[in-house]
Amino acid sequence: MRKSLSYTTLALILAATITSHAAQSAQKSQSSQNSQSESMDCTDSDKPITTHDYTSIPGDILQPHRLELTRPFDSNAKLKLHVCRANLRINIEPDAKQIKLTIVLNSELASYNIANYIQTIRVQPDKGVIQLNFPKAAQASVTVTMPMGQNSDNEINLGYGDLDFNATGSAGHREFNVGMGHMQLLLDKDKSYANLKVNVGLGTLHDHRPGGSDGHFTATKVYPGTGAGSLEINVGMGSLDIRND
Repeated sequence: MRKSLSYTTLALILAATITSHAAQSAQKSQSSQNSQSESMDCTDSDKPITTHDYTSIPGDILQPHRLELTRPFDSNAKLKLHVCRANLRINIEPDAKQIKLTIVLNSELASYNIANYIQTIRVQPDKGVIQLNFPKAAQASVTVTMPMGQNSDNEINLGYGDLDFNATGSAGHREFNVGMGHMQLLLDKDKSYANLKVNVGLGTLHDHRPGGSDGHFTATKVYPGTGAGSLEINVGMGSLDIRND
Protein backbone atom coordinates (compact mmCIF):
# COMPACT_ATOMS: atom_id res chain seq x y z
CA MET A 1 0.00 0.00 0.00
CA ARG A 2 1.39 3.38 -0.97
CA LYS A 3 1.98 5.67 1.96
CA SER A 4 2.26 9.43 1.90
CA LEU A 5 3.54 11.89 4.48
CA SER A 6 2.80 15.60 4.46
CA TYR A 7 5.81 17.18 6.10
CA THR A 8 3.91 20.31 7.15
CA THR A 9 2.06 18.05 9.61
CA LEU A 10 4.93 15.69 10.41
CA ALA A 11 5.66 17.10 13.85
CA LEU A 12 2.08 16.53 14.96
CA ILE A 13 1.96 12.96 13.68
CA LEU A 14 5.27 11.93 15.18
CA ALA A 15 4.88 13.64 18.50
CA ALA A 16 1.38 12.27 18.96
CA THR A 17 2.78 8.76 18.95
CA ILE A 18 5.03 9.56 21.92
CA THR A 19 3.09 11.59 24.47
CA SER A 20 0.12 13.91 24.59
CA HIS A 21 2.41 16.70 25.79
CA ALA A 22 4.53 16.42 22.67
CA ALA A 23 1.46 16.25 20.49
CA GLN A 24 0.05 19.44 21.99
CA SER A 25 3.30 21.28 21.44
CA ALA A 26 3.63 20.06 17.87
CA GLN A 27 0.00 20.83 17.10
CA LYS A 28 0.44 24.41 18.24
CA SER A 29 3.39 24.98 15.94
CA GLN A 30 1.94 23.07 13.01
CA SER A 31 -1.45 24.78 13.08
CA SER A 32 0.37 28.00 12.33
CA GLN A 33 2.20 26.34 9.45
CA ASN A 34 -0.95 24.83 7.99
CA SER A 35 -2.64 28.22 7.84
CA GLN A 36 0.29 29.67 5.89
CA SER A 37 1.91 26.80 4.02
CA GLU A 38 1.05 24.85 0.92
CA SER A 39 1.69 21.21 1.73
CA MET A 40 3.41 18.72 -0.53
CA ASP A 41 3.42 14.97 0.02
CA CYS A 42 6.63 12.95 0.16
CA THR A 43 5.67 9.46 -0.94
CA ASP A 44 7.48 6.22 -0.13
CA SER A 45 7.52 5.23 -3.78
CA ASP A 46 10.67 5.66 -5.88
CA LYS A 47 8.61 6.03 -9.03
CA PRO A 48 9.18 9.28 -10.96
CA ILE A 49 6.38 11.80 -10.83
CA THR A 50 4.05 11.85 -13.83
CA THR A 51 3.38 15.57 -14.26
CA HIS A 52 6.00 18.22 -14.93
CA ASP A 53 5.79 22.01 -15.11
CA TYR A 54 9.22 23.04 -16.31
CA THR A 55 10.38 24.47 -19.62
CA SER A 56 14.10 24.77 -20.23
CA ILE A 57 15.51 27.90 -21.82
CA PRO A 58 18.86 28.63 -23.45
CA GLY A 59 21.51 28.67 -20.76
CA ASP A 60 19.96 25.91 -18.66
CA ILE A 61 22.28 22.97 -18.06
CA LEU A 62 20.13 19.85 -17.79
CA GLN A 63 22.01 16.58 -17.53
CA PRO A 64 20.93 13.25 -16.02
CA HIS A 65 22.68 14.01 -12.72
CA ARG A 66 23.06 17.80 -12.78
CA LEU A 67 20.82 20.81 -13.34
CA GLU A 68 21.90 24.44 -13.28
CA LEU A 69 19.66 27.34 -14.16
CA THR A 70 19.19 31.01 -13.41
CA ARG A 71 16.13 33.21 -13.74
CA PRO A 72 15.61 36.95 -13.19
CA PHE A 73 14.32 37.42 -9.64
CA ASP A 74 13.64 40.58 -7.67
CA SER A 75 14.99 41.01 -4.15
CA ASN A 76 11.41 41.59 -2.90
CA ALA A 77 9.88 38.66 -4.78
CA LYS A 78 7.89 35.79 -3.31
CA LEU A 79 9.23 32.22 -3.39
CA LYS A 80 7.70 28.88 -2.45
CA LEU A 81 10.23 26.05 -2.48
CA HIS A 82 9.18 22.46 -1.76
CA VAL A 83 11.78 19.68 -1.75
CA CYS A 84 11.35 16.03 -0.84
CA ARG A 85 14.39 14.00 0.22
CA ALA A 86 17.50 16.05 -0.36
CA ASN A 87 20.23 18.01 1.33
CA LEU A 88 19.26 21.63 0.81
CA ARG A 89 21.38 24.76 1.06
CA ILE A 90 20.03 28.32 0.79
CA ASN A 91 22.64 30.97 -0.04
CA ILE A 92 21.98 34.71 0.10
CA GLU A 93 23.36 37.26 -2.35
CA PRO A 94 21.75 40.56 -1.27
CA ASP A 95 22.58 42.46 -4.48
CA ALA A 96 21.68 39.68 -6.90
CA LYS A 97 19.04 40.23 -9.58
CA GLN A 98 18.46 36.55 -10.15
CA ILE A 99 17.84 33.21 -8.52
CA LYS A 100 20.14 30.27 -9.24
CA LEU A 101 19.14 26.64 -8.78
CA THR A 102 21.67 23.82 -8.76
CA ILE A 103 20.76 20.16 -8.35
CA VAL A 104 23.23 17.28 -8.17
CA LEU A 105 22.43 13.57 -7.91
CA ASN A 106 24.81 10.75 -7.05
CA SER A 107 26.59 10.20 -10.36
CA GLU A 108 27.11 6.51 -9.61
CA LEU A 109 23.36 5.85 -9.75
CA ALA A 110 22.70 5.68 -13.48
CA SER A 111 19.03 4.79 -13.07
CA TYR A 112 18.11 8.23 -11.69
CA ASN A 113 17.53 11.23 -13.94
CA ILE A 114 16.88 14.69 -12.55
CA ALA A 115 14.28 15.50 -15.19
CA ASN A 116 12.03 12.73 -13.88
CA TYR A 117 11.78 14.32 -10.44
CA ILE A 118 11.09 17.95 -11.35
CA GLN A 119 7.48 18.64 -10.51
CA THR A 120 7.49 22.43 -10.93
CA ILE A 121 10.02 25.09 -11.80
CA ARG A 122 8.05 28.23 -12.55
CA VAL A 123 9.93 31.44 -11.83
CA GLN A 124 9.04 35.00 -12.76
CA PRO A 125 10.80 38.19 -11.58
CA ASP A 126 8.22 38.82 -8.85
CA LYS A 127 7.38 35.26 -7.76
CA GLY A 128 8.48 31.68 -8.06
CA VAL A 129 7.34 28.13 -7.29
CA ILE A 130 9.82 25.25 -7.25
CA GLN A 131 8.74 21.68 -6.38
CA LEU A 132 11.21 18.80 -6.45
CA ASN A 133 10.43 15.25 -5.40
CA PHE A 134 13.45 12.93 -5.18
CA PRO A 135 13.68 9.33 -3.98
CA LYS A 136 16.01 8.77 -1.04
CA ALA A 137 18.40 6.60 -3.03
CA ALA A 138 19.10 9.39 -5.50
CA GLN A 139 21.07 11.25 -2.80
CA ALA A 140 20.05 14.65 -4.14
CA SER A 141 21.78 17.90 -3.20
CA VAL A 142 19.94 21.15 -3.93
CA THR A 143 21.42 24.64 -3.70
CA VAL A 144 19.45 27.85 -4.15
CA THR A 145 21.25 31.18 -4.36
CA MET A 146 19.07 34.28 -4.26
CA PRO A 147 18.38 37.70 -2.74
CA MET A 148 15.94 38.13 0.17
CA GLY A 149 15.00 41.80 0.53
CA GLN A 150 12.97 43.55 3.21
CA ASN A 151 9.64 43.05 1.42
CA SER A 152 10.29 39.50 0.26
CA ASP A 153 8.19 36.51 1.28
CA ASN A 154 9.88 33.12 1.29
CA GLU A 155 8.57 29.71 2.29
CA ILE A 156 11.06 26.84 2.25
CA ASN A 157 9.80 23.28 2.87
CA LEU A 158 12.04 20.21 3.12
CA GLY A 159 10.42 16.82 3.68
CA TYR A 160 13.46 14.74 4.63
CA GLY A 161 17.11 15.76 4.80
CA ASP A 162 19.47 18.43 6.06
CA LEU A 163 19.00 22.13 5.50
CA ASP A 164 21.66 24.84 5.80
CA PHE A 165 20.71 28.53 5.81
CA ASN A 166 23.01 31.46 6.39
CA ALA A 167 20.63 34.31 7.14
CA THR A 168 23.28 37.04 6.90
CA GLY A 169 22.17 39.59 4.33
CA SER A 170 18.57 38.39 4.26
CA ALA A 171 15.38 40.09 5.42
CA GLY A 172 11.63 39.92 4.87
CA HIS A 173 9.37 37.04 5.86
CA ARG A 174 11.30 33.76 5.95
CA GLU A 175 9.64 30.49 6.92
CA PHE A 176 11.51 27.19 7.01
CA ASN A 177 9.75 23.86 7.59
CA VAL A 178 11.76 20.64 7.95
CA GLY A 179 9.72 17.46 8.31
CA MET A 180 12.49 15.09 9.38
CA GLY A 181 16.16 15.97 9.49
CA HIS A 182 18.65 18.54 10.71
CA MET A 183 18.78 22.29 10.13
CA GLN A 184 21.73 24.55 10.66
CA LEU A 185 20.91 28.26 10.98
CA LEU A 186 23.75 30.79 10.79
CA LEU A 187 23.02 34.33 11.97
CA ASP A 188 24.71 37.70 12.06
CA LYS A 189 24.14 37.80 15.82
CA ASP A 190 20.65 39.32 16.29
CA LYS A 191 20.93 41.49 13.17
CA SER A 192 19.40 38.85 10.90
CA TYR A 193 15.83 39.33 12.14
CA ALA A 194 13.42 41.55 14.01
CA ASN A 195 11.91 38.43 15.54
CA LEU A 196 12.89 34.78 15.41
CA LYS A 197 10.50 31.97 16.30
CA VAL A 198 11.73 28.39 16.66
CA ASN A 199 9.65 25.21 17.04
CA VAL A 200 11.02 21.67 17.37
CA GLY A 201 8.28 19.03 17.58
CA LEU A 202 10.44 16.06 18.56
CA GLY A 203 14.19 16.39 18.84
CA THR A 204 16.83 18.82 20.04
CA LEU A 205 17.55 22.54 19.83
CA HIS A 206 21.12 23.75 20.32
CA ASP A 207 21.66 27.50 20.48
CA HIS A 208 25.44 27.85 20.32
CA ARG A 209 25.41 31.66 20.56
CA PRO A 210 26.73 33.33 23.73
CA GLY A 211 24.03 32.98 26.37
CA GLY A 212 22.04 30.54 24.23
CA SER A 213 20.22 27.59 25.77
CA ASP A 214 19.38 24.10 24.57
CA GLY A 215 16.04 22.35 24.37
CA HIS A 216 15.22 18.65 24.19
CA PHE A 217 12.18 16.63 23.10
CA THR A 218 9.95 19.62 22.30
CA ALA A 219 11.07 23.23 22.21
CA THR A 220 9.47 26.55 21.35
CA LYS A 221 11.43 29.77 21.64
CA VAL A 222 10.97 33.36 20.52
CA TYR A 223 13.90 35.76 20.15
CA PRO A 224 13.69 39.52 19.54
CA GLY A 225 16.30 41.00 17.24
CA THR A 226 17.63 44.27 15.89
CA GLY A 227 17.35 43.42 12.19
CA ALA A 228 14.49 43.47 9.68
CA GLY A 229 11.80 40.89 9.01
CA SER A 230 10.52 37.72 10.62
CA LEU A 231 12.27 34.36 10.68
CA GLU A 232 10.36 31.19 11.57
CA ILE A 233 11.94 27.75 11.88
CA ASN A 234 9.85 24.59 12.32
CA VAL A 235 11.43 21.14 12.65
CA GLY A 236 9.07 18.19 12.96
CA MET A 237 11.54 15.49 14.01
CA GLY A 238 15.27 16.04 14.20
CA SER A 239 17.55 18.82 15.37
CA LEU A 240 18.26 22.50 14.96
CA ASP A 241 21.60 24.19 15.53
CA ILE A 242 21.81 27.99 15.77
CA ARG A 243 25.18 29.68 15.43
CA ASN A 244 26.63 33.09 14.73
CA ASP A 245 28.25 33.29 11.33
